[in-house]
Amino acid sequence: MKYFFTLLTIASFAFAKPTDTMKMNFINEEILKIIESYSKTSGQKFVVDPGVRGKISIFIQEPVSLDEAFNQLSSALAINGYGISKQGDTMIVKSGRNIQRDLIEVSTQMPIAKPERMYSWIYTFKNISAESVMRDMRILPSKDGEMNVYAGGNQIIITDWTSNLNRIAAILKEIDKKPDPEVAKIIDADRKGRAEHREFKGKRKHGPDIVEAKED
Repeated sequence: MKYFFTLLTIASFAFAKPTDTMKMNFINEEILKIIESYSKTSGQKFVVDPGVRGKISIFIQEPVSLDEAFNQLSSALAINGYGISKQGDTMIVKSGRNIQRDLIEVSTQMPIAKPERMYSWIYTFKNISAESVMRDMRILPSKDGEMNVYAGGNQIIITDWTSNLNRIAAILKEIDKKPDPEVAKIIDADRKGRAEHREFKGKRKHGPDIVEAKED
């Protein structure tokens, strides 16, 4: 009977469901240890690139839900330049720059900020030129992100962390507006003045045409 009880106990642990909460309190802990801790608690599968390394501190004294724990983990990874890509039932962890070419979400819809992850967002401008934004606002993406223009659709494609995409969306919402008529006149006059100035400088650079008189 004792032998049967032992087998039953082992079977119970083998089929036990992951807990619903976990403690996210780590002091200067290796990222791999945090991933391992979350994986053991949640039952989530992970494949981690060999290049993933670094330490992070997370101070949350009370246990949190697994969803919040994953949010904290994703933020810790992003701080160190690493992202998560979901492939099937497995989470792939590698550098944010490399994961852009992996199976990440692509949509015209703005993603929620958390969990932190790499996401490709496509935005269609209604009132201004996508090329002008690419020219004048190249610093919008983070150091791990990138931005490209599809001129044919007046669209901009940004791949970046979801938190930064939400910031960029707020900026684009403010600038993608029809300018006030008076402001438009000022902009047109400024553009005309700049064009004339460039033309004038070009003429001065090359100088007037010199025609040499030929002696008879």
